[in-house]
Amino acid sequence: MKQYRQVLKVPGLRRTIALGWFVKLPVIAIPVVLALQVTLGLDRGLGSAGLVTGAWMLGAMTGSPFLGRAMDRYGMRPVLLVSATAQGLFWATAAALPHPALVGAALLSGLLLVPGSTVVRLVVAARVPAEHRQAGFALDSMTSQLSYLVGPGAAAVLATQLSPAVTTRALGGLLVLGTLALAMHVPARPPTAPAGPPDRPAEPRTGRPGASLLALLACTFAAGTVSSGFEISLLGVLRAEGDVAWVGLLIATTGLYAVAGGFLFGTLTFPVPAWAPVCLLGLVTAPLALTSDWRVLLVVVLPAAVLSASSFAATATAVSTAGPEESRGRTMGLYGSALAGGNALGAPLAGLAAGWAGPSAGFAAIGAFTALVGLTARLALPRPAPPRPAATAPLPDPAGKADPT
Repeated sequence: MKQYRQVLKVPGLRRTIALGWFVKLPVIAIPVVLALQVTLGLDRGLGSAGLVTGAWMLGAMTGSPFLGRAMDRYGMRPVLLVSATAQGLFWATAAALPHPALVGAALLSGLLLVPGSTVVRLVVAARVPAEHRQAGFALDSMTSQLSYLVGPGAAAVLATQLSPAVTTRALGGLLVLGTLALAMHVPARPPTAPAGPPDRPAEPRTGRPGASLLALLACTFAAGTVSSGFEISLLGVLRAEGDVAWVGLLIATTGLYAVAGGFLFGTLTFPVPAWAPVCLLGLVTAPLALTSDWRVLLVVVLPAAVLSASSFAATATAVSTAGPEESRGRTMGLYGSALAGGNALGAPLAGLAAGWAGPSAGFAAIGAFTALVGLTARLALPRPAPPRPAATAPLPDPAGKADPT
């Protein structure tokens, strides 16, 4: 627990993580709420629902780097206030919008959304010393996993038991309140953390990401494909076996495994290269295609779930040091875009593989893709510099003079 104690000693970080989790809950539930609003509230089909949620995801993926750059230039607080205003306008009117207007409004809402994870990652990167940063990003990964366990399910229950309109307004209210609270809590510009020895050279100060950062973003993208493709693959396998009733138990158990994996990752006292857990994640996900028994899956999914949270923490840790400090917001915004892009690709990739070669092929497809990306990134990332030998003082000669050699 030493690593976590050191992280939580950072002034204000506990509250930042708690408020970030409060914002994550409604953000993670947004796709479910939008889909239910279209299918139940507007009485339209799944294709129309996919168009709305896809527009929102496209906006979130596109807007993340620009919002990060705005944070670099203007500070976090003004950007969060603008985001809270935009989200309040959208969610207050979403239930009354017709489908075409809802598509355009969802796109704009995604463009101006600042997720809680982005703020937490920026604060961790800026305020936590480098030697404890893995534990800080592990905390962020764990709270994200807990949000996945609670947010979508609670939103679905509210939408079906009350109404989609009530759920959209409740989600918007939570999102706005959480974003405002976060804006009031975080400093406009977080102070710089005590410098630690870098494990890789920083990216050059240009307008384009360098090769190392691109490799790290590719690892993030690949880990995101497993995150979303896993659920589709699991649902397909259980549906083929007639065991769909157990999908909730398996997803919940996987989430708890992932929380445990993030916790264990944060206790490590040595740096973990980002490509390693991502590559291992792919290697342990692909063999899940060999079984379709839900009882067996309940056990063998453990390594993949543990490595999932570890992959997100490792990539976030590496990306936080991959660019110059003055453009950290843009860098972490690119990280958010890569993660969202992977989430967007994972489900279709697993679905296409399942349709072509059977339900369990989804696991093989996302696992092979992720392992291949991890191995490729290993070739692109520079090797850590070997430690320099400690300097020793010259020995005096017998006459009392320093040895000139």
